[in-house]
Amino acid sequence: MVVAPPPPPAPEPGSDPARTASLKAILMAVPSGDTRVDPEARPERQRVRSAVAALAAEATGGDLPARWDLLARTRWPAAAPASEVSLYEVAATVSAPVRFEVDNPYPEHRAYPSPRAKFPVRLVAQEGGGGRFPRPEAGDALGVPAVPAAPAVPPGSAGPGGGGGDHIRTFALPDALPSFYGPLRTVLTGLETGHVLASLALLGRAMGRPLSVAGPSGATEAWAGALPGAAVPGYVMTPEPEPESPPIPPVPPVPPVPPDPGGTLSPAAAPSAGSGGTTWNEVVWERNSGRAPRGVSGFTGAHRPAPAELWHTALNTLAGSDRGLGTLLPARSGLGLFCWVREVENVADGCYAIGFDGTARRVGELGAARGALLVDSAAAPGLAFELDACNLVWLVTADLTAACRTSDAPAPRMAADLLAAAGWTAQHLSYAMAAHGLFARPLRSYDAEGAATALGLGPDRVPVYQLACGPNRFTEPALDVRRFPGGPA
Repeated sequence: MVVAPPPPPAPEPGSDPARTASLKAILMAVPSGDTRVDPEARPERQRVRSAVAALAAEATGGDLPARWDLLARTRWPAAAPASEVSLYEVAATVSAPVRFEVDNPYPEHRAYPSPRAKFPVRLVAQEGGGGRFPRPEAGDALGVPAVPAAPAVPPGSAGPGGGGGDHIRTFALPDALPSFYGPLRTVLTGLETGHVLASLALLGRAMGRPLSVAGPSGATEAWAGALPGAAVPGYVMTPEPEPESPPIPPVPPVPPVPPDPGGTLSPAAAPSAGSGGTTWNEVVWERNSGRAPRGVSGFTGAHRPAPAELWHTALNTLAGSDRGLGTLLPARSGLGLFCWVREVENVADGCYAIGFDGTARRVGELGAARGALLVDSAAAPGLAFELDACNLVWLVTADLTAACRTSDAPAPRMAADLLAAAGWTAQHLSYAMAAHGLFARPLRSYDAEGAATALGLGPDRVPVYQLACGPNRFTEPALDVRRFPGGPA
């Protein structure tokens, strides 16, 4: 009797080599041109002069109802009590210019970083059946939808507290980035989308309107003004449901307290309680991507030790970064995080494996992979990446096999989710660094293969993003363009 051979083992879920290879190709994209030579550098300096002129006419961001006043009342990282602030006001606050650095070839700064200040990720706030587009650029004709916007919330995502279809959605305009980025445009807009989503979640929470990622957007954007390139749908954020509070028992009246003879802030102006000593408004102002001398692109630092509180703040921030991530949580589970620590009080220098629960485990020496983290600045005239001045350098990795096992989506969809989750993480860390006066420079200028080898990563785990953090050596002259309700900042 001939015994038939056993059937071949069924393929392991997510083991599609073609899909894994496609995902890796997207995440590991490199520019198609030389990013060190920016043909727009001179026009960008002209843009500074134009910006200064526009400020005189109050043309830049003047029509946006950004609620800096609410951010000034809440201490970082606390959340504000529920408020009646509109979704459009939340979107406007995230989209509005914060300052112009007049000596910077890319002068405009908002609540989040953007490659060469191009801000290719846009927002639409939909409330009551109508869509509104926050437009900070003077003369931007995209403020009016050509047709009434249809709800873009995925089926089943607008449950209790979903706002009855009210939401904020993102879309990207990759063609707004310089052409020399080539296929890297997709990666950069994907990462920026995560930064924007995190800013909406965190600043919305600080204004009393918490939001959560409800899923990808399927909206086709149609606006009265022509879009600069094809619009790529992003994600939908919906209001978080209000927690049910138990009945509050009556409290006996408290005798009035005599006023402080030295004077105190009124309840309307006083910051609400929080663990930090600064307000959200100040944190948004302080957030920056590092500075360098005039004529040089990159960052230089002050080579200054950092307090132990910085490390604890960063880990606590990561531990609380799940809130609002919503449908991107599965993608975040496919990410890994490392940190190189230098001159942080009570923390040994070295390389640490970081958990998103706020844990840290030392896995190597400081110099093991540093050479692979950044391009060689000496070989790139006009660039300055002073890594030795950074107290913390974060590196986000993606596990391709895990991503394919947890999702049956096509590679571009998986890549978008991974990049958004990476940007979300970096934005949380950026605010944490700003609260301690450090810059946080997002980077894709590194030898990814070299870093993977130095870290001992397997072939299916690749570096996707980097955040270099340290104290600034230089201070840029800056114009504060925040408009507070009722008057300037």
